[in-house]
Amino acid sequence: MSQILNLSQHASEEEVEYLTSLLVYHLVERCGGQLQLTAEEVRQIQMKLSSKMVQIQLGNDLRLRIIDRLPELQ
Repeated sequence: MSQILNLSQHASEEEVEYLTSLLVYHLVERCGGQLQLTAEEVRQIQMKLSSKMVQIQLGNDLRLRIIDRLPELQ
């Protein structure tokens, strides 16, 4: 049975940092070895993500999703 977990509640800071590094390496590799963002793009991403949260779904596969943050968590 799959389980939905909020990364910030169910993973240690070290686990989150490790997973983030793996995801960044994987994303850059899939983009041909280079990912380039302007300062404005970074700012826009930060603004958009301020109302989002990350979920990790553990089951036969590992799935990460970015979803809208619940109103009580904003």
